Amino acid sequence: MNRWYFVIGILFVLFLLIVGMMICVILLIKHKIKRQSNRGVLVSMSCNIILALATILYSSSHATYYRYNDWAILQSNIYMIQQKYGEFDLGEIRENEKGRVAYYIYTDNGLIMPDHLEHYYYMEYDENGVIYNVYDAVAPGG
Repeated sequence: MNRWYFVIGILFVLFLLIVGMMICVILLIKHKIKRQSNRGVLVSMSCNIILALATILYSSSHATYYRYNDWAILQSNIYMIQQKYGEFDLGEIRENEKGRVAYYIYTDNGLIMPDHLEHYYYMEYDENGVIYNVYDAVAPGG
């Protein structure tokens, strides 16, 4: 999935949650004026806030691609990542050497600025096999 679609989706969800919070604030004011119980409104507002925070946290931790948690992958061992997600689509692990491996994530044929190239989730690791960088890029020579 193109990165633009993910960003637009996250912004749409956040917009809906913010609208929900504004409606809750209006209802809270209305209930205060009429001296009614506002317990349900507070529960709804709490749910909106929790969902908004969860959405922000998810989009931050999956900033490169929605399927891969960057925070969990960074500083992890390359062998653990290979065990969790399977064989790499590009590159191979070399003992006691720096390297770069990648998983295929999508071909950009979208409506918004398509490049029609295959995109990969790259992971760079050091001599000890610890991943220190992740990014989205096209195949070498693309």
